[in-house]
Amino acid sequence: MIEVLGIDRRGLLERVMLLTGAMATPGFGATALAQATKGASHFLDASTFALLGAVADTIVPRTDTAGAIEAGVPASFDSLLANWASPQHRYELSQSLAKIDGAARQDHSAGFVDLPPAVRTLLLSAYDASTLEPARHAGRTASDPGYKRLKELIVTLYYLSEPALTQELSYVHVPGQWKPSIPVTATTRPAGGPN
Repeated sequence: MIEVLGIDRRGLLERVMLLTGAMATPGFGATALAQATKGASHFLDASTFALLGAVADTIVPRTDTAGAIEAGVPASFDSLLANWASPQHRYELSQSLAKIDGAARQDHSAGFVDLPPAVRTLLLSAYDASTLEPARHAGRTASDPGYKRLKELIVTLYYLSEPALTQELSYVHVPGQWKPSIPVTATTRPAGGPN
């Protein structure tokens, strides 16, 4: 689903590098982020939390590796809203979730949570295209400015989780001889945390 929703490897790496740079600034280090995601208070009510879980599961579904749900993305996301996000970001992210649910109710007469996974994927792919494509053209604005941030935060939280770093990404300490051109096959894996 990550590919379907238009996040490419280069874009993901740019976001991770931005986050890494932010971690170097005073007051926003690994400790601050960990404290923000481990807080006891909750921001989202139960129905919105379920909606967040359905959206996160659609963006990063379980395959042969853990998905967003197994990686604890919804809980980390909620903790960031409660303990770290500014009121403006809380509002934008909450409104984005509400707009996704509204699109589901309009198109399918049911909430996003109640839709089968295949329908969720189709709906969110169409929502992604209609929301992000206008922002890529000069003079046009996105209909949901919080959606891009919502999607990026879900993917970033996923790739900062232990399951993503240990199951999906691989780490080769000494990869061996340098070869300028290595064929990419179905078994080629991107590199990341320890394995």
